[in-house]
Amino acid sequence: MSTPTDPKQEKRFTSNYAKYSGIAFQMLGTIGLGVYAGLKLDEWLAYKFPLFTLVLSLGSVGASLYLMIVQVKSE
Repeated sequence: MSTPTDPKQEKRFTSNYAKYSGIAFQMLGTIGLGVYAGLKLDEWLAYKFPLFTLVLSLGSVGASLYLMIVQVKSE
């Protein structure tokens, strides 16, 4: 991808880059928090099957995708 030469396009490019990389870090944090909470709940309740890890990790993936769609759609 070539870099824009117009200052307005360059500012828009860097603004979009920062916005979308921020969304990626938000998704990473949401999914990581869900997996961590699921692991700790399974450890605390001493389940043999990792039920909470599975449920919370899939739920956090769904929640992060929903939040991403809402943020991108509001542009």
